[in-house]
Amino acid sequence: MSKFDYTRAKDSAYSLINRFGKELSFSRETGESYDPVSGTVTSTTETYTADAVWLNYRNEEIDDTIILQGDARVLVAGSVEIDDRVTFENEEWRVVTARPLSPAGVELFTEAQVRK
Repeated sequence: MSKFDYTRAKDSAYSLINRFGKELSFSRETGESYDPVSGTVTSTTETYTADAVWLNYRNEEIDDTIILQGDARVLVAGSVEIDDRVTFENEEWRVVTARPLSPAGVELFTEAQVRK
């Protein structure tokens, strides 16, 4: 058991992301179903919203290997997964990395790298 109460830190993180960010729409493919009559496969998509702060990478962070020109960093009050989609300024971006900050098992926020 941790001696520090991370739930207050989580509340602070969510509050700051809410204050300085905006609500964004995310989507995630949750499965597929096969119709044997038509022979088609249909994807099932879950849509959710989360408060997030959208940040551009600094030039010195862009290495054109892991972080590409045009990638963005998104701090999300909640969980996102690799391959989730997020809509920002009417454009769809794909989550390429998702790094939750979870000291003592309490997820404070998730830092995601997104790409068009």
